[in-house]
Formats: sequence, C-alpha cells, structure tokens
Amino acid sequence: MAAPKPAPYDFKIEPNTDAQFPAEKGRYHLYVTYSCPFACRALAARNLLGLEDVITLSVAHPIFQKTKPNDPNDEHKGWVFVDPAKSPRWSVPMAKLPVLWDKKLGTIVSEESTGILRTLDSGFRDLVPSNVHLYPEELRAEIDAANDGIVAEISMNFFKKMFAPSPEAAAESATKAYEALAKLDELLAKKRFLVGKGVTEADVRLFHTLIRLDTYQPKTDKHLTDYHNIENYLRELYQIPGLKSTVNWNHVKIGMLNKAPHVAADGPFVDYDAAHDRTKLE
Repeated sequence: MAAPKPAPYDFKIEPNTDAQFPAEKGRYHLYVTYSCPFACRALAARNLLGLEDVITLSVAHPIFQKTKPNDPNDEHKGWVFVDPAKSPRWSVPMAKLPVLWDKKLGTIVSEESTGILRTLDSGFRDLVPSNVHLYPEELRAEIDAANDGIVAEISMNFFKKMFAPSPEAAAESATKAYEALAKLDELLAKKRFLVGKGVTEADVRLFHTLIRLDTYQPKTDKHLTDYHNIENYLRELYQIPGLKSTVNWNHVKIGMLNKAPHVAADGPFVDYDAAHDRTKLE
C-alpha cells in the first residue's frame, strides 16, 4: 500500500504578533504565474487588498523551462523567473504555483490558492485596513455555494471541453458549459456581483476562468459577447485596478498554447476597456 500523500502547506497568517505566521510588512513573498488561473486568484487578493507594498512578488515564465539551462545533462523543468537572483528561493522542491513563502523562517506558508486568498483577506487588516472583503464571515455560506455551484459548473465544463479525449466528449462538455453561461447571464441580469454588493472570492474565481474562456475560443464558437450581462460584468471587474493588474494576455495565450496546441485561440473577443452598464443594478 502506498504511503499517504503529505498534506499540502496551508497555514494561516494572523494579526497577533505571537502567531506562528504573524502579519508583518516585507516578511512574505508570493510566487505566481499569469498563465495559471489559480495563481492569479492569489495575486488578485494581494492587489485588491492593497498589499503590494507589504508582500513582495515574483512572476514565473508562463510555461515550464529548464531550471539549469546551461547544463546539457540536466533535463529537469519547472517554474523559472526573469531574474532568479532577485527572487527568494524556497528550499522545499515544488512544481506548483502559487506559493506564499515566509522569508524569515524559510518555509512555505501556503501553496493553496484559496488558502492564500483567504489568509491575505483576514490576516493583514490591522496592518493595512481595506474596504474590500473577499471572504467576509457573514457571506461565507453564499460564497461557498457559488463556488461549488455556478463557478464550478462553468470552470469544469469549459476545461473538460478544452482537454476532451474525443470530439463527442468535447461537444458534450461544450453544451453543458453554454447552458451554465446562459444560467449565469440570467443571474447577472438581477445581480451586479455573484454574492453581496461587492467583489468577493466567487467573482475573483469566475473572472479568471471567464477571461480564459474568452481568449481560448475559436472564431467559429459562441463567444462571451453573445451574453450581454456576462460581457458587461467582465468589463466592470477588469476595470478594477486590482484585477486588471492580474491579467497578462500574452502569458495567458502562451500558457494555453503550450498545454493545448491543438486549440485555436482567437480571442479575446470582449472589449474589456469599453464602458459597462452594471451601475444600473446598484
């Protein structure tokens, strides 16, 4: 019987000074890649909460590279950075991003995108007050329901379509994805955001799925521009500086073309800088 897989790192940063991981300016470092929607969720939390001067950042190349390019005998590939000398290195071998790193203790705090988003949302409020609450206690049940419901429905069927083993399987997943999009468009006709009156974790998750869906679609498919409310919802989210700064269109395309070179990625089709009409739902 195989040994159980060790639990991922997913500790919490806390405001109190005697915590294992206390909130401190400059102590923590976030590793991300713009090509990964999960990593971008963690980056969105950092930027939306105004923690850019508190948590340092390294952005990896959008696809795996040789980690020792000058060694012809070493074929190992992983995440690499533009200037490795300026990026703190973690001592635990890892192949996934995001990673939240404690520079003082030399250890990983969390490698879970949801865990990072939530601990950034709660752990630094005394240090950097913010009006943004991505996972407020009073809305957690609704946010969890949205994550497990419409967000998962769109995300899972979209990615199943992209990596389907056959044209029939792709068509089946596409049908389900478009049904979920129609349901979302109906929902957004009545609600400005998925939960509550502001951006929450559910919106951040959905945003980074939908912009990829928009980017990876061939011209022959349905597009997000066919869904009026989704299109305007995305425009509003994109125009929030803390979210716009987490999008690098070139990295998104490079990452996808590396994983699925058979996909005709003709998007994005949405004009993200155009005016939106979401304020009517206030």
